[in-house]
Amino acid sequence: MTPSTPHIIPPGIVFDHVQFSYGETPVLRDVTFAVEPGEFVGVIGPNGAGKTTLLRLLTGVRASSAGQVRIGERDVLSIPSNERAHLLAVVPQNESVIFPYTVEAMVLLGRFPHTSFLGYEREEDLRVARSTMELVGVAHLAARSVTDLSGGEQHRVLIARALAQQAPVLLLDEPNAHLDLHYQVALFDLLAKLHRDEGRTVLIITHDLNLAGMYCDRIILLSDGSAAAWGTPAEVLREDILEEHFRVNVRVDGGDRPHVRVVRAG
Repeated sequence: MTPSTPHIIPPGIVFDHVQFSYGETPVLRDVTFAVEPGEFVGVIGPNGAGKTTLLRLLTGVRASSAGQVRIGERDVLSIPSNERAHLLAVVPQNESVIFPYTVEAMVLLGRFPHTSFLGYEREEDLRVARSTMELVGVAHLAARSVTDLSGGEQHRVLIARALAQQAPVLLLDEPNAHLDLHYQVALFDLLAKLHRDEGRTVLIITHDLNLAGMYCDRIILLSDGSAAAWGTPAEVLREDILEEHFRVNVRVDGGDRPHVRVVRAG
């Protein structure tokens, strides 16, 4: 059993001709796509393609220089931060863990949108936190200091914190990069279950093309700041598309859930 989310229909997500630059350096160029409520979407692409910037715009950390990012029918920047926290839960690619919180205390931080203005946790908050720790496999670490954990364990704690938020939209930036093979598959299985059983929208940035192909409803390929391809795994994970944008020889075993193999040069 997963800790159930409040009965909120996940909002759709729209990038409407979005552009963004860091100074004089363009990062996103006229990016347009829509994520339907309850979709499981993977974002792939070479390094520097603008994938993390995409999430920063969606969470309101950055503002687009042109175009609009919408959650539902509203511009993301018009939504108060506390309300956004009820809608979106984020697992960042990297987060420096400085303070020696216990694992349980760190996961309880995910309950902040639901706590009173005094910040006191309720029994419900403790129940949800403990349930998410069980789901992610860190319950046995509850009393440990987060700073004493391995990088992979810390990242699983951050995933548990995001799940404890009970937001209808989950945004994850390369979470499997920190996890061993067992926990990579376990994470995607869990996301698929939340997507299937609770209707949560999942938007995940990943370099693992095969996990994206196995689990995602649709995939967007970002390359050189543009949405180079957008569609089902079979429509995006094609040899010609991947070789053009990743500059590597591949072979793709076909079907609705394609499998990508890199071909050694020479």
